[in-house]
Amino acid sequence: MEFDLDSVQKMIHDNLRGRFSPTVFQLWFSELNLIEMSEEHMEFCTNGDFKCNTLNTRYFDVIKEAVAEVVGFEIPIHIISSTVQERCVPTGPDDPRLPTPEDDRSMEIGMKIEGQSIVEEYTFENFIVGESNKFAHAACVAVANKHDTYNPLFIYGPSGIGKTHLLFAITNEMKRRGPAMRFVYKKCEEFTNEMVSALKNGTMDKFRDRYRTAEVLLIDDIQFIAGKTSIQEEFFYTFNALYENNKQIILTSDRPPKEINPLEERLCTRFEWGIIADIQPPSEELRLAIIRHKAESLGIVIPEDALSFLTNSLQKNIRQIEGAIKKIHAISSLASVPITLDMCRRAVADIVNGVEPSPVTVERIFKVVAENYGVAVDDIKGQKRNANIAMARHMCIYLVRQNTNLSLEDIGKRFDRDHSTVISSIRRIEEDKEKSPATAALIDELTGKIKSV
Repeated sequence: MEFDLDSVQKMIHDNLRGRFSPTVFQLWFSELNLIEMSEEHMEFCTNGDFKCNTLNTRYFDVIKEAVAEVVGFEIPIHIISSTVQERCVPTGPDDPRLPTPEDDRSMEIGMKIEGQSIVEEYTFENFIVGESNKFAHAACVAVANKHDTYNPLFIYGPSGIGKTHLLFAITNEMKRRGPAMRFVYKKCEEFTNEMVSALKNGTMDKFRDRYRTAEVLLIDDIQFIAGKTSIQEEFFYTFNALYENNKQIILTSDRPPKEINPLEERLCTRFEWGIIADIQPPSEELRLAIIRHKAESLGIVIPEDALSFLTNSLQKNIRQIEGAIKKIHAISSLASVPITLDMCRRAVADIVNGVEPSPVTVERIFKVVAENYGVAVDDIKGQKRNANIAMARHMCIYLVRQNTNLSLEDIGKRFDRDHSTVISSIRRIEEDKEKSPATAALIDELTGKIKSV
């Protein structure tokens, strides 16, 4: 029997797309290609060993279920990596064939606030260059091509203007060009939390080994080290160990080193040893280029008058621009509304009219979640553990993390829990969100209520 691989692959992709958020689908499943199919089995190929292992462990069952729904019966599936063309077999989390940080140190990734790894889609090719960021872009390209040229590389600028994109682009380019290297990427807050945990558990030697044996260390939002004396001291020695061994250090911040206060002078000096590159808010020309690029990537056409309006209206940062274009795309596709100037005006009305949403408070989140689950706020804050209250507590912690600037430690204080419990709750909801469209919809609904003050 002959099969149309492209058609079957499209149906499987559509099935998986309906199970996950667009971000999760794009990250894990967009490059899952059907390369062989018979009545006895299906074989898929994906890009890279890490992604292959993840699909074979975390997502294997859901892929198999999607395949069964598409073809109408259960069929054995295999997923291989296109990088080495070796078959990856399903493994359990403790299977010795699954790389661990100790066994395979070519790439270590640190987890983001929504629980994702380094994003392979962030490359130099899709980074839009303009006057406000061309120096930072050039410095990053130089580091990626010959990573000891500028060390450390310190990138700073306001939130949402492309620092993390460049950081990931360096990593992806180094991975593409050179031999296997060990990258360690962390948010500064994660570095801090890991050190606190290591001190508490007596595992500082393991903590130091993880960071000081990196070939490339990437720390996002290094400004959060300000005022943390013991963290600064540990990072000072980590910095020295890497620098003295000619290992690349890349840091991002929302301000230059001299404006990170209080920061030890010896650290400030070291941050300035290499090259400091700033990124400014995008110019009008760059905003227009970004809008055009984002619209093209989403497969939508925005009329010239609407492009002009959006370029003049969306001036805050790139993240704001991308969010607005995604919203326009969603309204157009879900409501079958043509993209016009008036439609774009309505889509971004809150920004254009200067109406800023009221700050989200923890108390507001408590109230909305308690009402949704039919429990008392005191129960969420308390020690009761029945299933409904526990789930309300997990959701509340997750929403506080997503909608406020509170640290994990501060969130823990609000719930009378330690930061490890907070992390556990956040991961629980993130996993549910990825697996269940209903959970994702509930999060959107609750978030809307929280912000509609």
